[in-house]
Amino acid sequence: MPRILAVFWLLLGAVAAAPDQAAVTSSTRPVRLIRTWYDSVKTPTGDQQRRVDVFYDYDQATAFERTYSLDGQLISSRPLESNPPAPSPAEIQEAFDIVRADPEFARVLQRFSADLEGGFLIEELPGTPCGTGARCLLIQILSPDHSGLIRVVAVDLVKRQIPYRTFVPSEHPGAK
Repeated sequence: MPRILAVFWLLLGAVAAAPDQAAVTSSTRPVRLIRTWYDSVKTPTGDQQRRVDVFYDYDQATAFERTYSLDGQLISSRPLESNPPAPSPAEIQEAFDIVRADPEFARVLQRFSADLEGGFLIEELPGTPCGTGARCLLIQILSPDHSGLIRVVAVDLVKRQIPYRTFVPSEHPGAK
């Protein structure tokens, strides 16, 4: 029986460690690596090097940060509740792809030879389409020379849909 328990704990440890390692990338779901950087922290024993990873979990609609030693040991983990991380290039590209795949917007893009810009994060009040439980990016549809704005749309990356087909900021009080 102790051998079975040892195998159980070994397997449990491997499963728990998997999301922290290379299995999560900038394109994976439901958890995506948003950004990573290396930093040094002053401690009583001197400067300690570390790697910081910021993740977004689309199933939970939450962001979190994990700090690792350079040999890959988890040092700390914390949710990012008050300031969500800025969208990653992969998230912005995903939002562009959602807009391009929409039949109405595909026609607009083709008719006007329009271009996509933006990827600005928007947060609305709870109970709204871009409120709690959403990760919405504002995407601008621009004229080919970028001198004219055709439309602004909001794309929710959690639901992978377009909650606002035309987003007018003045119609969304409390949005930031």
